[in-house]
Amino acid sequence: MSEYLTWALDRAREHTLLLVADVPREAMELQAAPHERHPAWILGHLLLADSYLLFLLAVEPLSDDFPLLVEAFGPASVRAPVDYDATPQLIDRLRRTHAVRLARVRAMTDQDMAQPLPDKLLAQAQSTLGHHLHGLVFHEGYHAGQLSSWRKAHGLPAVHWTFGPARTGAA
Repeated sequence: MSEYLTWALDRAREHTLLLVADVPREAMELQAAPHERHPAWILGHLLLADSYLLFLLAVEPLSDDFPLLVEAFGPASVRAPVDYDATPQLIDRLRRTHAVRLARVRAMTDQDMAQPLPDKLLAQAQSTLGHHLHGLVFHEGYHAGQLSSWRKAHGLPAVHWTFGPARTGAA
């Protein structure tokens, strides 16, 4: 099971990073409508999810800035006092946490996946670590949809989907 899950997590992350690769740094916070989730927020939100996952999997302790990540990028966050010019650092941290989570998930057995999720609130909807990991694939896909919508609203072209075959030649 872990082979398929690491593949899906990897494809989802690759797609997310492609969706922001050509966005100028000064555009990362633009909003077409009030409260629109812009790329800088989405990247920070995914970093928050990765950081918490690594803690749940007992791979790493929560980072020193975890409370700031929750405040700035948690589901209930509003315009938080965060330096959004730090987009390159967010992307670097996302790449690092992604590599660590893939290594851990790749090593997980079916018994590991069946372990109860230690977060009692999340466990109400995702009872095991395996459920939570599968949920993270959909979570990233949900936010990729937001990024795709954001791109369209701001006049940027669509990005090829990483779950489909590679494009060859001009269409």
